[in-house]
Amino acid sequence: MIKPFEDPPVIGEWCREKRLGNGGFGVVTLWRNKQTQQAVAIKKFHILQERSEITDKHCERWRNEVKLMTETVQNENIVRTVDVQPRSFIEELLRNSANGLPVLCMEYCEGGDLRRVLNRVENCCGLREQDVRDVLRSLRNAIAYLHSLKITHRDIKPENLVLKQQGDRFVYKLTDLGYAKALDKQSLNASLVGTVEYIAPDLIYCDRYNCSVDYWSMGVIGFEIVTGVRPFIPHAPITRWMMHVQQKKSADIAITEDNRENYTYHTEIFAENYISNSLRKQLERWLVLALEWNPKQRGYVPYSATIVEGNAASPKGVTFAEDKQAGSGSTVLKIFSLLDHILEKRILVLFSLYDCRWIDVEVTSDTTMAAVREHVYQQSGIPVDEIDFILPLEQKQPRVENDTRPYDLYLPDCYGRPMVYVMHRSNRESIVQRDLKPRIPKSITDVFQNIKIKLKPHMLRQFIANAYYFIANEQRQYVLLLDGVRNYGLTLNDAIARRKDEIGRMNKVVYGILGGVEYHKLTVSHTRDALNAGKRIPSASFETASHQWEEKCYRIETNVRKLAEMADKISKRYESVLKRSRDALRHPLLHEYEQQDYFGLKNVEGRYEQTRARILEKITNEKSHMDMSQAVYECLKKRDVLLRDAAFLELQRQLLDVRHEMQEIEKVLEKVVELTEKYKRDLARLTLEHQDEVWKLLSGIGDSSTPATTNGTLSNGIYGPCIADIDDMVPVFPATKVRQVNGGNTTSNSKPKFEVGGPMTPLPSTVSNGSLECHREEGPNVDDLIAANETLILTTNELLTDSLLILK
Repeated sequence: MIKPFEDPPVIGEWCREKRLGNGGFGVVTLWRNKQTQQAVAIKKFHILQERSEITDKHCERWRNEVKLMTETVQNENIVRTVDVQPRSFIEELLRNSANGLPVLCMEYCEGGDLRRVLNRVENCCGLREQDVRDVLRSLRNAIAYLHSLKITHRDIKPENLVLKQQGDRFVYKLTDLGYAKALDKQSLNASLVGTVEYIAPDLIYCDRYNCSVDYWSMGVIGFEIVTGVRPFIPHAPITRWMMHVQQKKSADIAITEDNRENYTYHTEIFAENYISNSLRKQLERWLVLALEWNPKQRGYVPYSATIVEGNAASPKGVTFAEDKQAGSGSTVLKIFSLLDHILEKRILVLFSLYDCRWIDVEVTSDTTMAAVREHVYQQSGIPVDEIDFILPLEQKQPRVENDTRPYDLYLPDCYGRPMVYVMHRSNRESIVQRDLKPRIPKSITDVFQNIKIKLKPHMLRQFIANAYYFIANEQRQYVLLLDGVRNYGLTLNDAIARRKDEIGRMNKVVYGILGGVEYHKLTVSHTRDALNAGKRIPSASFETASHQWEEKCYRIETNVRKLAEMADKISKRYESVLKRSRDALRHPLLHEYEQQDYFGLKNVEGRYEQTRARILEKITNEKSHMDMSQAVYECLKKRDVLLRDAAFLELQRQLLDVRHEMQEIEKVLEKVVELTEKYKRDLARLTLEHQDEVWKLLSGIGDSSTPATTNGTLSNGIYGPCIADIDDMVPVFPATKVRQVNGGNTTSNSKPKFEVGGPMTPLPSTVSNGSLECHREEGPNVDDLIAANETLILTTNELLTDSLLILK
């Protein structure tokens, strides 16, 4: 049976699916069109409390919200209204409305609200940095927009921030303008509105207030999304809360109470959070503005200190369009512009594999790698010269060079993962520091020192939250260690693979020089035989020159052959190193590690939920914390096992051994390349010297008194017959020895006749089997000669080039 004013389950093509939530005095229900699958959130006026009467003020507020949402407010971070068809659907809803008040048709935000996100176990100590940025940016845009319309919201809380999915991301949108009011110039309103935990103090103790009450709500939500808890003793009743908040200084952004009712005023965000240190420090400055007790100073800074960066005023200060001097001209509104400037900063996030430490640094276009190295040294203690940067796969650049800009290494929307890994280069035994100490939150160590203590509910809530944070952080760090080791292995393997072509070129050049030496030996041998054939050079001079040629040739041949042996060893060691680096990447630890639950987080979540339920039901005792204490103890044991695991240590040693051996290979390779260039020059010089000496010997013969023959004297006076013609050179190469076949008898003394411009007589193709077999036995393998000849041609070209350079 349908209750009075309750909507029917079906109206035409529209079906009522479920109740989404309750506003200040409205109920939000999800409706879906069966044909188009369009989903809308329908908000209807309704008083939930029993025996509550609908007053004119209630109706006025409701009409005000509908008017603002439908006629005035249009912003991407405020829930928008939608036009629902057919009109008969809306008319049917109006017939079921109390007092005929209008209904509000809004876009359906399927992600729920921020409160639901904060209540998740993994967010008990705050959201991840990317989510923190998204929430703050959305809040800033929505509230600044409303204030530009001179509208104050007055009821900003996590329940009024809903999530709308757009693509693969969620957008936060402000909703529920039921308490929103257009403030007049006097900003007068004495009614107590909004949720007490998030309202500004001046809404309680003042008769007048202005839009700065929204700044306070922004600050409380900002602190809560970073730490998981509200800043000022959230468990205390409002009277005690007011007393302590009123006593705080301007720099205080949080107040906590311990188990003995001692109160501590904090100027810093709690250490248990997931945001970078750079963002944390910047937000601490912003929270000082948002959580200022004095409403006249809240959100403002003195005009002489309007610089967003730096400690003093400077002509280089950043100015913003919203900056306006207050009535006295002594202050400037900075609550929005400072937040904009903070969120625009580029923070480079690094993770040190050596000590499992997060390091972050703000980078600009002028930041250098030297500055980043110095910052890493200050944070981790790793000497600047021993810092190696390893890039994850998300980075587009292959490696970090000295001229790399840190500004280009920044990855937007990648705050949950390291943008760069840091490695200690000189650590030869392991990549991860041995005996790495855990960083246990103070609230946990305090309990462990007095394990039998009975914790008050608010202290128990803090303890279980920090315990889960510690265990989840250990899980996260171990996965990052494996990911960093894998990325290091990939980087190392890539660097080794890139050396393959260089080593191939080295072998080619070395063996080319060796071929050049062989060619030079043949040249020396041929020259000796050719010059000695005519017996025209004095025996003493010829023997001395010939001996020197052979000695020099032997000396360079010995050196080049040693170089070739060294090149062979380098190639073999290189192939071995390359194979071992690839084997390391196939290690079982480096596969599907991101899906592994090493510390049993699922079980820990169950323990956390059970303890939290006991806190809500107020059935805690002196043993309520023991379950999570046991979880922390088990985590510490598991952590020790994982870090000391033989397979994990062996994987690190294998990669470090590969790196060390590759470094040794690179040193030898550099020396071989250096010697290769040297021997190439030496061979070119030796070739030139040999040619010079031959011509000197021939010139000496030409100047002697030996009579010249008619057919042996050249026009320049050099004695011709001492230089063998092509027929005299043929016998030097047995494989190409010319034989003439005449009537089946082979003759080696007769020479073919060559006439310039005359016909060419081809050699007979009929050769006896005996002659062919004899020829094969006498000469070298033809394939080997062809292969050697190709190498000789390449080397000769290089030698000739070098010779010309030396001559020049």
